[in-house]
Amino acid sequence: MTCNPGTGSCTIDVNNPGAPGTTPSPSQGSGPGGGSGGSNGGPAPTSPTSEETLVNGNCLYAADPTYVPQPGTDTHSGQKGAWYLETCPDGIKLGGKPGQPVASTTQQMVWLTNPPPAALMQPTPAVLAARARNSLVLPKPVISSNPPVGSPQWVGVPTWAFLPRSVWAPVSASAEVPGMRVLATATPVSVTWDFGDGTSTVCAGPGTPFTPGTDPKASSPDCGHTYRTSSGAAPGGVFQVAATISWRVDWVGAGQAGTLADLTTTATIPVTVQQSQAIVTGTG
Repeated sequence: MTCNPGTGSCTIDVNNPGAPGTTPSPSQGSGPGGGSGGSNGGPAPTSPTSEETLVNGNCLYAADPTYVPQPGTDTHSGQKGAWYLETCPDGIKLGGKPGQPVASTTQQMVWLTNPPPAALMQPTPAVLAARARNSLVLPKPVISSNPPVGSPQWVGVPTWAFLPRSVWAPVSASAEVPGMRVLATATPVSVTWDFGDGTSTVCAGPGTPFTPGTDPKASSPDCGHTYRTSSGAAPGGVFQVAATISWRVDWVGAGQAGTLADLTTTATIPVTVQQSQAIVTGTG
């Protein structure tokens, strides 16, 4: 093992893991795929097998093709292998409070001539971000309107469409492995309304609630619709109105950040649209 005091990194290069029944010397080590030893040293297996190739079996490895050693310290140029970030647990130590266990890890860059077993490969931050995204629990839209949901809408009368403010807030989830944690946050950015009559609109927010005292003939200032036909000819005599929230997903962790594919949540309700009939009366 060669350490550079200026960079705080160590290189462990091993091509001879030792023979069965022997204990490799510290200069030989024992690592995944016959590459390198763990960061904590420790006794190597006295009878190595194909599965006993780690000094510390709890270490995880993440390939880092962007790592560049300090000038003059790289002795592996042109050799077969790659740099990996090795993360090993230091074990349980006592913390500031009596009897309180504290787990910590040690990280270092190591050169491995062969890739570690798949089970020991530590996911990259982007992979952890995808896991965090998949664990997000997002609220579905709760459709509100004026005239109120459950009562008929009317042809020619503006319909106000809106969602509760409570659903319009960021939602976060995290994913982690020893030594690395990533946080994914979904933020609502727009609502697409499909009013069931062949028309739709996109609103940048949850919409403005209708308040008592507002002129019923007034249109919503930001998100609404005016029906031009009744729902009488639609299946079941109703229009299926859908609201779909689009969520932007950002992540941060392990000194990196990024954006993942958007998520959506949707709710649908049946809406009856009626048309008032004019009554013509004669005089005289």
